[in-house]
Amino acid sequence: MADDPDHFPYNPQSQNLTVFKVQVVFCTILGLFIFFFFCMLRFKFPLVYGIRPYRNQLIRKLPNSLFEWCYVLHKIKDNEVLQISGLDSFVFLRFFKVGIKILLTLSVFSLLIISPFRYLIEGYLSDTSLIHVISDEDDKPKHKGFMFVYSLFTYVFTGIVLYFMFDESELIIKERQRYLASQSLVTDKTIRITNIPQRLLSEFALKDYIEKLGLGSVTQVSIVYDYSQLNKLFERRKSIVQKLERAYSSKFGLRRRIYSKDNVPSTVLNTSNSLLELENTQDPEAVPNSNGLFSRIFANSGTLKRLRPFGTKVDPIFYYSTELQGVDKEIEQLRFSANFQPINAAFVTLSSVEEAQLAAQAIISPRIFQMTTCLAPSPNDVNWDNFLINAKTKLIRKNAIELTVILVSALLVVPTRYITSLLKLSAIKKMWPTFGHYLESHKWVMTVVTGILPTYLFTIINVILPYFIYYITQYQGMISKGDIELSVIKKNFLYVFFNLFLIFTVFGTLSSYWSLLSDTTRIAYLLATSIKEMSVFYVNLILLQGLTMFPFKLLQVGDMFFLFWQYVMCYRLQTPRNYRDLFYKPAVFDFGLILPQHIFIFIITLIYSVISTQIVTSGLCYFILGYYTYKYQLTYSMVHLPHSTGKAWKIIFNRVVLGLFFFQLTMIGTLALESRYILAGLLIPLLAITAALQYVFNKYYAPLTTYIALESITNPQPPSEPDSSTHSPVLTPEILGEEEPLLGVPLRKRKSTIEEERELEQKYVYPLIKEPLDGPWIGFNGDFIEYIQYETDGTTLIPTVKVKKHTRVEYD
Repeated sequence: MADDPDHFPYNPQSQNLTVFKVQVVFCTILGLFIFFFFCMLRFKFPLVYGIRPYRNQLIRKLPNSLFEWCYVLHKIKDNEVLQISGLDSFVFLRFFKVGIKILLTLSVFSLLIISPFRYLIEGYLSDTSLIHVISDEDDKPKHKGFMFVYSLFTYVFTGIVLYFMFDESELIIKERQRYLASQSLVTDKTIRITNIPQRLLSEFALKDYIEKLGLGSVTQVSIVYDYSQLNKLFERRKSIVQKLERAYSSKFGLRRRIYSKDNVPSTVLNTSNSLLELENTQDPEAVPNSNGLFSRIFANSGTLKRLRPFGTKVDPIFYYSTELQGVDKEIEQLRFSANFQPINAAFVTLSSVEEAQLAAQAIISPRIFQMTTCLAPSPNDVNWDNFLINAKTKLIRKNAIELTVILVSALLVVPTRYITSLLKLSAIKKMWPTFGHYLESHKWVMTVVTGILPTYLFTIINVILPYFIYYITQYQGMISKGDIELSVIKKNFLYVFFNLFLIFTVFGTLSSYWSLLSDTTRIAYLLATSIKEMSVFYVNLILLQGLTMFPFKLLQVGDMFFLFWQYVMCYRLQTPRNYRDLFYKPAVFDFGLILPQHIFIFIITLIYSVISTQIVTSGLCYFILGYYTYKYQLTYSMVHLPHSTGKAWKIIFNRVVLGLFFFQLTMIGTLALESRYILAGLLIPLLAITAALQYVFNKYYAPLTTYIALESITNPQPPSEPDSSTHSPVLTPEILGEEEPLLGVPLRKRKSTIEEERELEQKYVYPLIKEPLDGPWIGFNGDFIEYIQYETDGTTLIPTVKVKKHTRVEYD
């Protein structure tokens, strides 16, 4: 068997070890180089890699040293992340933390018990060649003495995973209930009602109806209207304002002060009399003392230009300012007329959180599909335009998008099969005989092609497709941005797991397809057979993703490329608004694009936990590096905007349980391949036990990841406190209410959570109804904006320069 070239790459004593060593050395060197490069770039571009402390004064800036920031990052506690990044970020990092706990425990068992025992009986540490259990000289299966360990540790490892997952669920639920109950948000007091009958489509009628049902005292009713006409006018206005800002910037030029660590960022027109420089705008009291406004006449005569091909030459500033004035009049008239048609949906705010929680779960109307209630999303999370999509269209879109995802996954079977073929020398010989013989005589080239290259191709496919799924999900018609993110998590995991795992691993050959179609009971055999063949590939994948891709993620290459293109290659087109967005809008952290990949890696590690010590320890390193990478990004360089209140944990738990089922099926198939049918049969009850515990979670735990318990609201728990033996490494003294972070001072001794800050003075009103009609921005200095307001005396358009403090926090 050892002379068979098809099996040569999978010899555990030679080729597998060679591939493993090459991948470890290469990924480690490359990862360290990228990490050192990041440590240097962190000082050069603080507004990319550490922007949040500049925007949010409650977050400490990291030390100005090459590596000391790593220690500070390590000392940041979970409740501090909860306070400055929100509940969703807390849940995301807790998944990595519980992954570390689980894989550390499994690694200890694997290193101290399973591997030594396997070495004593079989002569090697990892069972990566169980597929070749029958040799040419001996028709009897080998490895008989070790099979009972598989059966025993399948139970042990399943118990370990479920114990930690349930323990983590209790911790997250407890923290979620405490956190949400301590808030005072309009979101938590509001429900969304859809399919409202025509007779109730008024604020008074709906309020009277809700109160008569005894659901509670209604403080506000916001009927949703069709604002599409207003939205079109604001789209026109946005385009005109953008052209005006470019016209002013092009005419006068800009003085930029963006990348300075010690100065407040600012950008003003290249004139000698900017109000932002003439006035003491750094003093917060300067604006109130002047009623928030400064004004002066601004001369706007300029060079005539042809704005359209073969059009008349005009002054761009005068032309666009006249258009802006006309659009503003249309908007004001439309607002004043209030001629908007109501839609059969509304947001109802009750007097207390308890009433809202009860009303959201109540069945209000006996008529089917009428007066459906649910908890309202945050005002900032509402996709107002999607209210115009009726239920029938939403259903059609939902099915069409899901069908599209399935079709794309099916189309990718072809390239996936070709990548799978690279793992086998015999398959390469069939497709390209000359190249196959070349590989057979050049072992190092064969190591790269069969052991390393498929990993990189797999990674490329796995990176590109989730963005496509994210894009098409935006058109599904969901009202909440948080629900869109949760839907993207599910769809991307469906693609990653069932296409890049089942198709890639289990059904990688045509014979596997026909075997499954002819006898579905063979799935355990196919799973066990294919898993052993793919062990080297998954070791390489985990090492590549962990040792190389996580340092690469710290670089935020996509954001740096965008900044280079927009602010270097296209710098002539930039405006003060663009530069302020650069400072006040960090990169957005999207769980839908990131989380499914890590759940997939965890499942792969779990499936190999008994078979391969290399994969378990590699998975442990993966989760440790991932935890600190994302902890840094969520604390210092990126923001997570959707407000889904930790609902992703239910998705995480159920996907991990799915991984347990495949782990158990793999071990049943492995034992059956070894003709140990009694040991395989002993594992069948484990499937039922796991399913029963999953039912328990979905029945009793999952509701507490969606709603707030009434007891948590009426008897709120005291806030978490930091460790009394340490200072807060991330929160400034002001957040603790003291000059220095004193020992034992409650961490949450502050006025609001991050969600409360973002929702400050927010109401369930269409944003464009009250959107100020400010003119083009011509400068900014920190929170102070210099803009032009156009006025008219009847015949003449008079531009007036004003300054105001821009206090709305969109990105924090």
